[in-house]
Amino acid sequence: MHAHLHACQHLSLRHLLPAFPLSVAALQGRVILRRRGFERALAPGQQVLLDAFEPVELGLDGSSEQPSSCALALHVARPPAVDGALHRQLSRRIFLQPQHAWNASDIARLLDIPPPQLRRMLFSEGTALTELCRTQRLMRALFETLAGHAAAQVKRAAGWPPQGDLASAFYDRFGIAMHAARSLAGAPRLRLPLAQPWPRGVEGGGLAARPALR
Repeated sequence: MHAHLHACQHLSLRHLLPAFPLSVAALQGRVILRRRGFERALAPGQQVLLDAFEPVELGLDGSSEQPSSCALALHVARPPAVDGALHRQLSRRIFLQPQHAWNASDIARLLDIPPPQLRRMLFSEGTALTELCRTQRLMRALFETLAGHAAAQVKRAAGWPPQGDLASAFYDRFGIAMHAARSLAGAPRLRLPLAQPWPRGVEGGGLAARPALR
């Protein structure tokens, strides 16, 4: 899954939480990554590969005289290493299939455990199913928006409830309005450099030690 961003002003995308490894390539101007309290500026031609489930903020420090552009690539097809965290396994599935209901009863049935046990397992990992669904549906909405899709199409693709206020949730999460994020789409497709891990290699995470969802 790819997105090309182009900005003629300073804009930031906050609280990104990709369920898969994410590469960021600077194409033009100044691109800034903030992660774990550290900031790194990417010069044109530089690309980094971020671990899955690493919170990160992306900044485009553009202007009318010097636009800023970058390319994002979410590596959904990268073979994951074994990862025993249930919330990571579910997060990947939710991002890839956000239109699915993803209720506790159905998931518990797939794992052959009672729903209360599923909730306890997620609680022990510091999260809840509703939080996972909201986060990864918003992440999917972000990539659909950056692809230039209209708001109604994004809402359907992300599996957002028909009566839900996706625009407000999107702004609260990423710190940018959907129409502003959509306006970022359209950077030129330049030749990308090879990605370099930052600061470590790609974090694994795929099949859990418990029965995998099918």
